[in-house]
Amino acid sequence: MREIEGKIAVMFLGLLAIWLLVVLPLLYFPWHNLVADASGSKFAGLDNTAWTGISALANSALAFLTLGLLVFAIYQVVTIKRDAKITRTLAACERYDIDPVLDQITRRISVAYNEGSLQKEPVKYAVDLNSIFNYFESLAIGVHRGHYDADIVRDQFETIMTGHIDMMDGIAKWTVATVATRDIDHFDKMMALYAKWKG
Repeated sequence: MREIEGKIAVMFLGLLAIWLLVVLPLLYFPWHNLVADASGSKFAGLDNTAWTGISALANSALAFLTLGLLVFAIYQVVTIKRDAKITRTLAACERYDIDPVLDQITRRISVAYNEGSLQKEPVKYAVDLNSIFNYFESLAIGVHRGHYDADIVRDQFETIMTGHIDMMDGIAKWTVATVATRDIDHFDKMMALYAKWKG
């Protein structure tokens, strides 16, 4: 795709260069001073009105070429922004696998859940739980604000995020929660994403 875009750009620039450096000089060169008919009012069989029309067509063609370059430039900017968004998203998602802190947190939570201590003493793991859900919340905020690609985040984290939320939804009092509010609901953007994925 990049090769095709590059070739298109080179083609447009080549056409513009030919137009500016070859065609326009030939059109506006004062040929009538060199060769003219007996009356001196025509060149190459065309009078001033005909050459004026040709000049207008030449300017129109130049305008279309310029418009083509503008459209291509806008397309390039949009493509670059889309690629940057994908790169940001992949980098944020990759943290779950390569960040040593998150890795240790997920290992401790997994072991505690399997041993039953997470259910018995959830407050003991409050820091780890808040850390992992803060990470999920940051992804959800990025998706909500359009900084991250929603489809990529879902492809990579739907199972992981919903699994953690489902695991902790019935385990209360592991963080500071207001009356009648589940601990998990404090991460509103994450829970909104969770509801969307579940729905």
